[in-house]
Amino acid sequence: MRLLLRSNTSEFSLTKNFVGDNNIPRYAILSHTWGVDAEEATFEDLTNGTSKDKPGYEKIRFYGEQARQDGLQYFRVDTCCINKADFTELSESINSMFRWYQNATKCYAYLSDVSMTKREGSNQLTWEPAFRESKWFTQGGTLQELLAPSFVEFFSREGKRLGDKRSLERQIQK
Repeated sequence: MRLLLRSNTSEFSLTKNFVGDNNIPRYAILSHTWGVDAEEATFEDLTNGTSKDKPGYEKIRFYGEQARQDGLQYFRVDTCCINKADFTELSESINSMFRWYQNATKCYAYLSDVSMTKREGSNQLTWEPAFRESKWFTQGGTLQELLAPSFVEFFSREGKRLGDKRSLERQIQK
């Protein structure tokens, strides 16, 4: 399994494959719903240098910066850290996903369908109903991505922090 390494110039590079390695650095991991391949920055895009052309690259850039702010130089985004063309690597990735989330220092949950808008004529935020209905909660790996990491922070599509799994426990249970 690979990580992304954020340089001092805010560029990203893929690390070596850490399969069987006990010296994995501290890292953050991104939990998100995948967009269509044409929009997500993939492993192939990162290795070919074409990732910046895709809409999903902004998501990677933001979470790389969030990891830096949290004191982490490494982070993981499954869409671009897994070589899906390599069946063995893909299979190993699927089988070890829980462990990667469990061992992450931080987990950032990106909710692409939750916006931090305010009600017209009010200061009240309207993200809570959208949060409870987010498609993130209905994807296949959500339970392990919520339970495995000790710390999960939720972010809106604008990159605004909504809270963490402890502070949002009431909303998550609904």
